[in-house]
Amino acid sequence: MSHDDGRDWRAPGSRSGSGQPGEAASGPAAGGWWDDPGAGVPAAGNGWAAPGGSGQAPGTPPPPVYGHGGGYAPGGPYGDAPGGPAPAGPPPGVGRPWAPRPGVIALRPLTLGDVFNGAFGYIRQNPKATLGLALVVSALFSIVSSIGMGGYLSDYGTVMRETLNNPTGPVANDPMPFEAWSVITVYAGALLTYIGQILLTGLLAAVVGLAVLGRRLSMREALQAVRGRLGAVFGVAVLLFLLSLLWTVLLVGVVVGAVLLGVAVHPAAGIPAGLLGVLGLIALAVWVYVRTSLAMPVAVLERSGPAAALGRSWRLTQRSWWRVFGILLVAQILVSMVVNLLSTPFTGGAMVLSFLAPDAAWMPVAATAASFVGTVLAGTLGIPFIVGVTTLLYIDLRMRREGLDLRLQAAAQSGQHVDAGIYLPEETAPAGPPSGPQPPTAPGAGADPGGYGPGGGHPPPGPGQGGYPRGGYGQGGTGALS
Repeated sequence: MSHDDGRDWRAPGSRSGSGQPGEAASGPAAGGWWDDPGAGVPAAGNGWAAPGGSGQAPGTPPPPVYGHGGGYAPGGPYGDAPGGPAPAGPPPGVGRPWAPRPGVIALRPLTLGDVFNGAFGYIRQNPKATLGLALVVSALFSIVSSIGMGGYLSDYGTVMRETLNNPTGPVANDPMPFEAWSVITVYAGALLTYIGQILLTGLLAAVVGLAVLGRRLSMREALQAVRGRLGAVFGVAVLLFLLSLLWTVLLVGVVVGAVLLGVAVHPAAGIPAGLLGVLGLIALAVWVYVRTSLAMPVAVLERSGPAAALGRSWRLTQRSWWRVFGILLVAQILVSMVVNLLSTPFTGGAMVLSFLAPDAAWMPVAATAASFVGTVLAGTLGIPFIVGVTTLLYIDLRMRREGLDLRLQAAAQSGQHVDAGIYLPEETAPAGPPSGPQPPTAPGAGADPGGYGPGGGHPPPGPGQGGYPRGGYGQGGTGALS
């Protein structure tokens, strides 16, 4: 049964006097559900007793007590009954287990809405360390590409104007009508922009990881959080870049092979072979991209090397490929729509200016400025959201697979200062806050009396006792996949 249904948690017939055969009548006349203090022990079947009373007649078994996470047993609030194991599942109507929310998400396995709300939330709650970092990094690393784009648009406007005036002129027959410096600057600027995106991804991954626990990092603190990790981040980027080169080489090989097949055998054989080969290569590239998409947050939060980060991402996304693919696809579509809506007027305006006034002295400057503004807007608004979605997916998969939510709950409720080391794997984590919820030290002390952890009114659930250890709700479940 899903824990997401909204039914009442009370099981049918849990109150006395429901009209079932053999039950005592309820109400004040028959002892009622409430008894006056000092009235003694109520009759068997009444649900409430005076303070200090047990609510049961001598010799009768205790009633079922329902646990916080859904497990229940006749002999106690959690675990097996004295006479046998607990039932195989929670009683009907048990809702989603309570989970604290110290930061941008509740500390439990996430749904699609949780991931997107958290990605928007960490930007909204800490704009200086998100939009501020994105603005600074995008502006610095987009200068070269904007200059190159301005020169390219200037050449483009000249070529288009001369071609319209003389379609058979020398410009129309020139295979390379653009200035060499503008083409080189465009590609060099694209490389610098990619480096800036890598740096920004590493910085924002640390910001997201600590925003989950309610911490708001400044720009300086974000830089300190990834100190010593930038080498691993750039190493992951290099490996992913080599993979993209591999796909390019394979694509060229498929196209050449299809052409040779069509020449040697028949064109009708080369065309479908090439089409199937390209489609298969695209599917393989997308599959590998999704399996390695979590390598960046792994390299930052788990302090792993480049190869180890790729391997860790590969293992975490196992059996969750479609879910990760769907969420990343929706996120990319949303970002593309917003970014294009905001940046297209600037890039389009630069092209219009280059066509209307290609010989004007101010045109290259105006085209460069417009291209710069569009590029910076795209980086400032798009990258933080994508990094937020990717990092929250990484945290969600660790919650489902490794019970990271319990560890984060304990860290949040301990009140201690926590850093990104909370995400280190168990075997490498330093000594610090307990890695799981602890039983209450005193009744009513500390946290909410209905929660887990220190001071909570409920002890932590264990395997087979409700809750959601090891990545799922209920008894050993894998959690909701939506």
